[in-house]
Amino acid sequence: MTATEVKDRMGRTLLTEGQVITAQKLKTLKAWGVTDANIKDSKGPDEVVQEVDKIIASPAIIKEQETLFKHTDRRHPAIAELYDICLARKVEIRQDN
Repeated sequence: MTATEVKDRMGRTLLTEGQVITAQKLKTLKAWGVTDANIKDSKGPDEVVQEVDKIIASPAIIKEQETLFKHTDRRHPAIAELYDICLARKVEIRQDN
């Protein structure tokens, strides 16, 4: 559930305070370049928390990923998201093997 309004880089409101964040809304936020949002636990106290996803990859996987993305601007939200998705998939595939 959102603790505050979620806005894009231009200041447009994408989600209002108190909205439940579904998988579809999360995809929409990522598509608009939103990288973080203030959320609150609907079961716990009225605190603002920030969720952070970390991908743990071996240096070999990171080197391979860096080679693939060397001609891109990873500061761009869409490229950063694509990089993270590709890295997560590589880690998952390597763990399955």
